[in-house]
Amino acid sequence: MADFSARSIQALTIRLNELANFLKILKIQSVKKLRYRHLIDFTADYNAPSIHVTKSRVWTLRQFYHFLTLHRIIPENIATGIPYPKIEKTVPQFLTQEEYKLLIRHFTTRADSLMGQRNLIIIMLLGTLGLRTQTLISLNIEDIGKGSSLLLTLINIVQLFTCMFLVFQLYF
Repeated sequence: MADFSARSIQALTIRLNELANFLKILKIQSVKKLRYRHLIDFTADYNAPSIHVTKSRVWTLRQFYHFLTLHRIIPENIATGIPYPKIEKTVPQFLTQEEYKLLIRHFTTRADSLMGQRNLIIIMLLGTLGLRTQTLISLNIEDIGKGSSLLLTLINIVQLFTCMFLVFQLYF
């Protein structure tokens, strides 16, 4: 077998099991009896797949049929013609300055407790540094080692928050 990662093998297993279930529904007992239209129906329609599942199915079928032709189980790879679906890139949306100010005001009114101050700092971090929510959530103190770039980044963040705190006191 090719050098596939564990995740690739897991995806292949899942998609081939889906194909087996699809074949049972159609009462097809051999891959030799599968036709191109069956493969198209499986990739695009079976269990109303998302675009990502569809792409995974196409990849799986191409790999599977490559294996079958390589080992001369079938004469030709009919899966090579299955087109990969185009996955549109999403454009990130940003808050306007007014929306950000509204958020700051909202969380400022609730900053009378430690949890409220924490929430305000999180909103300020997200807005000021352009951090994604998942990036902020995944920050752990254990991940910070002496001399690490994350430590230096956090030192810069503390300096930034000191400045932000001074600005905050001036304007709010």
